[in-house]
Amino acid sequence: MTWRPKPPPATQLTYAQYSGWDCCWCGKRMWRGAVSAGISRGSQGACVLDIEVYACGPRCPQRPRRPKPTLAPGHQGDDQ
Repeated sequence: MTWRPKPPPATQLTYAQYSGWDCCWCGKRMWRGAVSAGISRGSQGACVLDIEVYACGPRCPQRPRRPKPTLAPGHQGDDQ
């Protein structure tokens, strides 16, 4: 399974990010080459605000990176 960062909540997006014009991570205007960043979820009262949002690409400087894997306590790794 491929790790993908969750997009920001819908309530934290600007109008342009919510509309798909700007990158959901860095806010840069996208003219071409946009990729889906997933579904931004949120609600305001009874209104569901879920929407597909877009990013300027996998190399966006503000895109969250995969967390480093942690070793279990007492595990020294494969070097022994």
